[in-house]
Amino acid sequence: MVDALVEIHRVLAPGGTLVDARPDSRVPAYAERRKPRGFQRFGVVKTSRLELANDRASDRAITRVVRDGLFKRRRNGRFWHRVPFSDLAELRKYLSEHLRFVHRAEWVVDAATRKRHSNDQFVIRRAVRYGLLEALRSPRNISPARPD
Repeated sequence: MVDALVEIHRVLAPGGTLVDARPDSRVPAYAERRKPRGFQRFGVVKTSRLELANDRASDRAITRVVRDGLFKRRRNGRFWHRVPFSDLAELRKYLSEHLRFVHRAEWVVDAATRKRHSNDQFVIRRAVRYGLLEALRSPRNISPARPD
């Protein structure tokens, strides 16, 4: 990923902005039932081990290009993104096929409650982390990319 960030830096003019936006695996995602006014948490959805490792590698790559003087951090933050589902079965199917998440939620409501509301609308609410990075003038010595 460092090589890709170096290439992005090469094509951005000094002062140009790189938007780094990706799922934030530092906080869990939530399976929630849509209610007339808001949402009810039904379960926690964790990130798979492989994706946790990929996210750490991405964090290291961003840290490296900032340390090497290619970019300067301008702003960081997090927002929540909701992925809608028509019912609980559709949410479960999504989880069973999704590579980022483990394939089953850890339910915080009992089986009877899940069955009673299985035809309600659901969402997965997940955090997205973002950073705005400003491209700096090329430093004289850019260290070659090391394999992570």
